[in-house]
Amino acid sequence: MKETDKRYEANRQVKLKIARALTKLMDTKAFSDISVTDIITTAGVARASYYRNFHSKEEVLIKITDDIMEEYRKRAEKLENDFFSYEAILLIFRYFKTYKKFILSVYKAGLAYIYLDLFDQELENHMGDMPYNDIHRYKVYFYSGALYNVFLKWLQNGMKEHPSAMASMVTEMLEQGAYPLA
Repeated sequence: MKETDKRYEANRQVKLKIARALTKLMDTKAFSDISVTDIITTAGVARASYYRNFHSKEEVLIKITDDIMEEYRKRAEKLENDFFSYEAILLIFRYFKTYKKFILSVYKAGLAYIYLDLFDQELENHMGDMPYNDIHRYKVYFYSGALYNVFLKWLQNGMKEHPSAMASMVTEMLEQGAYPLA
């Protein structure tokens, strides 16, 4: 293994330790009460290693959510690129359900925009290039925001409904153009 490969792998491991430490700390502390000292102590890494990789706790959260989204993308690739299908929506509910505790911690910390931004980016990537002046580009954000809010409320309410029931409801709403609401 080359020296640069060794350094890359060591740095990747440091980032992973920091991310895991923050996730672990969020189980017991409010995000605002977690200090960099808490993170590096839990991670067992040097302060310099933390600041070499991250500028803030929020940046660590973004790294974690990026990793979660990357794994989701790998699973979604098998769905033939139909982001609006029942199967794709079901995958969203099933996959992200496994991260309930973390997602709700991010929401509780007042950082829900991190996941909403990722939902937006995912749909933008799916839809491809759209002219800036095309009014239809707003459909992306309508769908992304709606799906995100339904998903988040489902998590907050304890996921009483089965993921397949939620996927059916969202699919039905899409097919009806989100109407009727009753």
